[in-house]
Amino acid sequence: MTEIASLQAAIVAGGLGSRMGQATAQLPKPMLRVLGKPLLEHQLLWLQRLGFDEITLCLGCKADAVQAYFGDGARWGLKLRYAVETAPRGTAGCIRDLASDRDVLVVYGDLYPEIDLAPLLSFHTRHADAAATLLLLETDHPQDSDLARVDGERITEIYRGVQGNLALAAVWIVRPALMRLIPEGRPSDFGRDIFPAALAQGLSLKGCRMKGVLADLGTPERLARFERSARPA
Repeated sequence: MTEIASLQAAIVAGGLGSRMGQATAQLPKPMLRVLGKPLLEHQLLWLQRLGFDEITLCLGCKADAVQAYFGDGARWGLKLRYAVETAPRGTAGCIRDLASDRDVLVVYGDLYPEIDLAPLLSFHTRHADAAATLLLLETDHPQDSDLARVDGERITEIYRGVQGNLALAAVWIVRPALMRLIPEGRPSDFGRDIFPAALAQGLSLKGCRMKGVLADLGTPERLARFERSARPA
C-alpha cells in the first residue's frame, strides 16, 4: 500500500456553493450540517481514520467560517493547514498552488464519505506509470457528473453526457507530472480541463472502480434525500 506519509491530503472546499441556494448565504457549503456536524468534519475524521494526521484545506468563499470552527485542528488530533485563494482558482488551480513535490490525495468538499480508501492507495502504488489515479463509482445522476470511459483499468475519455454511469467520484491521487499541466495564471478544473489535457498529451490516467458510499451532497435535494435515508425511521 502507498505509505500515508508519502502523500499530501488536500480537501478542495473553496467553491461558492451556488447550487445550494440560500443554505450557503451565511456558511460555505462544506460547513453545512449533515447528521449533526459540518460535512467537512465528517471528511476530516474519515481521513484521520485512514491514517492522515496532517491535512490541507483549500479555501476561498467564506474561508473565515471554516478557520474559526476548526482552528489548528488540535481538538480532533489533527494538524490543519490552510491555503486560502485570493481569486478563484478552480478545483485544479488550488492544488497547483500548493506547489507540492509529493503525490496529492484530492477530495472535494461536498462529499459524505463512507468508503475505505485503502484499496485506492494500493491501486495507486501498483500503477506507478499513471499521472493520476481516479476513484470511479457508478452514479444515479450522470447528467451533471464527469463520466469516464475505460479500457480495463485505463481511462480513455473524460466526458459529460447522459450516456453511461461510471463517474469520477471527486477523489483522486495526482502525481507531480499531472500537476505540471495545471496553469498558474487562470482557473482550471480537473474534470473539465486537466484530465482531458493529460489524455491528449498521452499521459496515463488509471481508474480504480470501487463500491461504497461517497455521497455527492452538492444540491439541497441530494442533501435532504441523504439525511432522510441515513436517519432511523
